Amino acid sequence: MKKALLIMFLFAAANSFAEAEAVKCFDEIWQIFYQKSYLIQAARDEQESSSLAFDRANRHWFPRAFISGQVFSTDDPGQIFFNNLGQRSITPVDFVPSSLNNPKKEIYQVGTIGLQLPLYEGGSKVAQSSMMELILQARVLEIEARKTKEYAELVKRYGEVLISSKSADDLVNLKEQLSKIMTPYQVGAKSSPVGYSGLLGLKAVHHRILGLMAKFRLQIESDKFWIAKKVDINASWTPDLSSNLATYLEKNLENTFSHSNSSLLMANLLEVNALGKMREVEQARFLPQIGLFAQNNLYNGARDFQNSQMFGINLTWDLFNNDSYGRIAETRAKYRGAEAKIAAARQDEMIAHNNLAASKAVLEENIKLLSDTDTLLKEQTINAMKLFKSGLISALQLSEVINRRVDLTENKSNSENQYLEVMTNIYQIHH
Repeated sequence: MKKALLIMFLFAAANSFAEAEAVKCFDEIWQIFYQKSYLIQAARDEQESSSLAFDRANRHWFPRAFISGQVFSTDDPGQIFFNNLGQRSITPVDFVPSSLNNPKKEIYQVGTIGLQLPLYEGGSKVAQSSMMELILQARVLEIEARKTKEYAELVKRYGEVLISSKSADDLVNLKEQLSKIMTPYQVGAKSSPVGYSGLLGLKAVHHRILGLMAKFRLQIESDKFWIAKKVDINASWTPDLSSNLATYLEKNLENTFSHSNSSLLMANLLEVNALGKMREVEQARFLPQIGLFAQNNLYNGARDFQNSQMFGINLTWDLFNNDSYGRIAETRAKYRGAEAKIAAARQDEMIAHNNLAASKAVLEENIKLLSDTDTLLKEQTINAMKLFKSGLISALQLSEVINRRVDLTENKSNSENQYLEVMTNIYQIHH
């Protein structure tokens, strides 16, 4: 029994370890993310709802069939007389004044089976169908907009993990090099004020490296936790760190633009156009509505069971209705306001694109310079450590060199994060 439990424990531990150590590339994460995103699912549900609404509006010309009925008891003279008439059972006794004025209570069942076919509705139903079609197209674009937003956010989060991991690794290597120098140097350093001052400088740099490493690791854990919760995986998953930022963005962010404006702006534009169709719906209130109708009326009571038929054309035309007053002007004002908002949003996107394009160019140049400087400082650090070991430079001079290297690592990380955000924002504007 103990042996079986031990095997089960080892098997569970192995599975847990495998899950924790499994490397998740960006594509793999996105495929799960896309299926589990609540925002994208909400957009799909809204699109399905709009599709059903459009399908219903598109059947506006279908006839309406209905049935209605009543079972009631009454001693109302008028009700009794006309229900007996509907049964085609009127007798001379029914015209006796005492019978007409004081009839006995009767129980009746009446019903109607009817059909109504609209011929002309002032164009309201046609306009509603067109409006719902535009709303449906807007919902399709909203799916793309939310997909783009979620994708860009995932690119940003995964990219931050990549940037912070690379920066943390650089600092780990630098810390190890510094620790090898500090350990023997601490012996007897206090006996020399100059030496002790240099030791303090190296310790300060060492502490700064530790603090910056903690900052990078916090960023890594925060982004990994966000991704893990979104895709429902173990928070200790391992990212793919095999590529640099440039390769990562080239692979996962398209350079070509799908739209001149964002999908969200285009969806909003379609909704404004749908609002324009609402004006036609409101105008139909002042036009006649014509249709055909046919119905079969059923009467049942104590005397007999009979029916009657009626069919013809009906006309409805509001000559005055206070509820319709000002509706067309109201809709026009709403439409103008919505158009103005779209114009402002399009203007904002154009300004944002220009600013982002300028920032992109500056950051690309800055990152290139920082990368070149990083190569130079790495070589300078190695040489400085050799000179320090030979006694040709002091500890204070060495700490200054290492400090510049730490500054560069931090600045490069900040610039890469800014570049990452700029690129994802550009992607959202054009997709």
